[in-house]
Amino acid sequence: MNLKVGTDNIFPVDPEENCQYSRFDQLNSGWWRNVENLVAENMGEVFPSVRVLGDGLELPWFNRRLRLEPETFNIMFNEGKGLQPTYQDGLVVMALLNYLTGDRRLPESVELVNEFHLTGGTTFFRGPHVMASALIARHFARDGSQLLEKGEKWGAKPADFGEFALSFTIFPGLEWIIALWEEDDEFPARALYLFDKNIEQMFQLDVIWALGNVVAAKLLDF
Repeated sequence: MNLKVGTDNIFPVDPEENCQYSRFDQLNSGWWRNVENLVAENMGEVFPSVRVLGDGLELPWFNRRLRLEPETFNIMFNEGKGLQPTYQDGLVVMALLNYLTGDRRLPESVELVNEFHLTGGTTFFRGPHVMASALIARHFARDGSQLLEKGEKWGAKPADFGEFALSFTIFPGLEWIIALWEEDDEFPARALYLFDKNIEQMFQLDVIWALGNVVAAKLLDF
């Protein structure tokens, strides 16, 4: 992720613009072997909402169905011509499937936090790893209602945080909330990502950061 320096802040720009990796075959080879084994050894539902269909694995992803085909290292949406998942979509989905393979279900809820309340979060989520919620604040600074409209397109529902808020069900049991305060004469716009602290049991910090980029990309049409 590049950084754009403004007059009073530092904002991330397009999360995919300077991604070190860009092809799905560059994702963790062990994760691909895991998907390959799941497809070879199962039929129908493997985990809640995750199904083996033919030579691939399908699961819900932002109001659409995502399909992974390990033989060709391909990840695609079933619906919509020209609609393509990004490398970071693939990274998060593969990490999720890897976790589910070992634990079979998501961990119990703990408490709602932001990135700075995660272990190591205060040092990790800075500089090149600043959360893309800053982009959301800038883009919807004077139009929180548009944030709600954009979110609905991707399956989000209104939530009771901030002045405007959305809640995405990333996966059954995994919620991701965006809370927005519009700018006014005294304060700039502000946006926060909120999620259960149990997310650090599922993902490394770089995957959580990538999920923040995925959410922003959907809302900002990257």
